[in-house]
Amino acid sequence: MHLSVRFSTEKELKQFQDLLYEKSGQGVSFTGLLEAMVSEVTIVTAVHNIKSNKGSKTAGVDRMKMDKYLQMPKEELFQLIQSNISNYKPKPAKRKYIEKANGKKRPLGIPTVLDRIIQECMRLILEPICEARFYPHSYGFRPYRAQKHAIRDIVNVINASVKSKDQPVWAVEGDIKGCFDNINHRLLLKKLWRIGIHDKRVLKIISQMLKAGYIDQDLYHATEMGTPQGGILSPLLSNVYLNDFDWYVGRCYMEPHRQCKHKCNDTRRLKWSGITPKYNFRYADDWVILTSTEQEAFRMKHELTKYFKHRMKLELSQEKTYVTDLRKNGIHFLGYIVKAERKRKTPDPATWSDNLVGKPFPDMERLTKKIHTLQKEVRKIGLYTQSNTQAAQIQYVNSVIMGLAQYLQPSICSHAYHAIDRRVNNTALAVWKNLFPKQYNQMQVPLKELSNLPHRHEGYDSKTFAIQIDGKWFGITYAFITHSRYESKPFDQKMTPYTEDGRRRYVNYRTKHKPLPCDRPSINTPEDIALSIYASGKGWKANFEYFMNREYAYNRDKGKCKCCGRYFSELIPKHCHHVNPRLPIERINKVPNLAWLCIPCHRMVHNSPIPPELDAKAVRKIKKYREKLKK
Repeated sequence: MHLSVRFSTEKELKQFQDLLYEKSGQGVSFTGLLEAMVSEVTIVTAVHNIKSNKGSKTAGVDRMKMDKYLQMPKEELFQLIQSNISNYKPKPAKRKYIEKANGKKRPLGIPTVLDRIIQECMRLILEPICEARFYPHSYGFRPYRAQKHAIRDIVNVINASVKSKDQPVWAVEGDIKGCFDNINHRLLLKKLWRIGIHDKRVLKIISQMLKAGYIDQDLYHATEMGTPQGGILSPLLSNVYLNDFDWYVGRCYMEPHRQCKHKCNDTRRLKWSGITPKYNFRYADDWVILTSTEQEAFRMKHELTKYFKHRMKLELSQEKTYVTDLRKNGIHFLGYIVKAERKRKTPDPATWSDNLVGKPFPDMERLTKKIHTLQKEVRKIGLYTQSNTQAAQIQYVNSVIMGLAQYLQPSICSHAYHAIDRRVNNTALAVWKNLFPKQYNQMQVPLKELSNLPHRHEGYDSKTFAIQIDGKWFGITYAFITHSRYESKPFDQKMTPYTEDGRRRYVNYRTKHKPLPCDRPSINTPEDIALSIYASGKGWKANFEYFMNREYAYNRDKGKCKCCGRYFSELIPKHCHHVNPRLPIERINKVPNLAWLCIPCHRMVHNSPIPPELDAKAVRKIKKYREKLKK
């Protein structure tokens, strides 16, 4: 299918992605993808996605940060990106190393900002094509999916066969040696072609991207194998590479419908014919296969060792690929340990049973290392002398505690929460004793009296260590306040960002989060863009960042005037106002410095007479903006 790109708004881009997903699910292949990638709407969306990421402040080997591109005139940036894609020559990534849990260092490649924008443009178009072909029980680096869904999927499979003699209580835990560093480029390009990407220009760009190399300690290193860890497109490419493995195991039992179109070809028929059950789950390069017998588990391990070597050009680590009995040890997967144990006894003896059910627990060995790192952050509080700095460090410690607690929520985690709280509290005791040797006991206050995180601590009488600033207490939170919350249902496989129904299901799933206005109309008219080109040489501040962030400000202000509160329309024209027009170029067009005003209010802010009948609240806001203009 050759694509003819004609979208000019974000809503039309979303519809185009939906079309790609639908047709790819029907087995259609695509050409003409490059034109969609270089569309202005795609570029704007890509820059939106990257600039909101903290990594946008990190420069690559060219030392250029995102702010430099945001301060360019809009048309110049479009031409720069489009010309670079049409004649693509990626720069090598900057190599950095991050600590792993086992003490080793993981290499991380940081592409240049321009290469990141180009990769994000490609991801926006390629991801819906690939998502339609991906294995349903793969959860790593995919939209709307997380670790908790993979764990819930495993528990659900164990519980579904609770009364069956074929209950999957044996597991193969896989470990691929240097998976992302050993991906074969030729095989990857072939897999991209088979998945439906038939635009050879796009495949050529991906090939160049893979061979761009990296700079480590001022030395250039070529990359003949692997995907660059840290690249925006790398997670998608790694999922494409391992997708064949997912279907190779899945078609044996769990998802047999892809092998045969007949409706009778399902798991029930396979089970009745005597096929041993096999259920596979993957998150990035971590994978688990559940089966019902020890013999089948060892057979699968032997078979997959040969499969990875000859078909995937990868190697399984025999020392780290285990066959595990879930009734004894449990599988170690994504920071959890999943076991098959008897149901917990309730007060009603009629519910007691010897049946085995799946139970997820936190991996305490892995958690202990994270607690040690957390304790180091608590000790840093004692290194600061200023109370404001101490309060800032306490807030950081709280964010780490809440992050750990939320990650462990889908498991049986009360003992893990108490381990975190006990060790953090003991470390805090030593820190407070050193800081306040005579009054540390008086600096233990009930959680409900803390000024930080008041909604979280409301109603809790447990005491914690805190410091006082201007009569207000700032203290360390507890993990146990984050109650365990199991996933009530298995992951809904129809939940995807590339169908109307899938997006609606996600909104219903995340009831506490409002959906983003993905179909908002653009407020940047062609006249605005022409004005920016005309004025760019005259010192005016209407660069690309201005046109990006004024849309953010417009949605923040909900399409209303910040002073009088009237909704904008043809009868009530609008203007984007710089709150402080004397800020430097790198700060003047940030979202907090932009406000949308109706034309009458904007004139009044700039000292036009204020009519006496105007609402008092609007008058106060106008005067407030006037004062900020004079500063």
